Amino acid sequence: MDIRKIGIMGGTFNPIHLGHLMIAEEARQHYGLEKVIFIPSYITPNKDMTGAAAEQRLEMTRLATCDNPYFMVSDIEIQRKGCSYTIDTLRYLKQLYGISCHLFFICGTDTIQDLPNWNDPEQVLDLCEFVGATRPDGTETIDNIIAYFGELGRHIHKLEVPTMELSSTELRYRLQHGMSVRYLLPSKVRDYIIKNEVYLCMKNVKHE
Repeated sequence: MDIRKIGIMGGTFNPIHLGHLMIAEEARQHYGLEKVIFIPSYITPNKDMTGAAAEQRLEMTRLATCDNPYFMVSDIEIQRKGCSYTIDTLRYLKQLYGISCHLFFICGTDTIQDLPNWNDPEQVLDLCEFVGATRPDGTETIDNIIAYFGELGRHIHKLEVPTMELSSTELRYRLQHGMSVRYLLPSKVRDYIIKNEVYLCMKNVKHE
């Protein structure tokens, strides 16, 4: 039986930026993934959801990934509405692709630090491999989390990636204060934000 290996990149993508794309591509290459599915959340529990609406975040994600044949976008969490729990998405994907599909959830190591607070984290780890991309803020130390989950900790991995200190929070700030975001966002995403005035003060965003 052939085992399919599929990556999952979940998040608010508010907005999606080059750091997200770089991490996804590094994970795809390192683990030999057939594809990476970007899944914008509808509501991420305990996270600031102000800024772009769900449909805008979905469209920006599609624009950002359209030139990579290994990337695709799913609206399953947005269509499901309510709080977006990874366990529900993993169960859906397992049912969709079958038991022979090996899922790799791609995120930052800072996200892995918060894994014990997720909804049903043991089941999450039972359904997928967790790939934590290193970040420049020192959160790459995840040995404590691996130990916390005992035997299931073997499903948590650290992926060394090129340093790129970007955050959606910082980008929203720059957009709201008329600062340039050139070379930080995919150009199609940047153009979409400016055209549709997705964030506050869009009329002051520099077009250089």
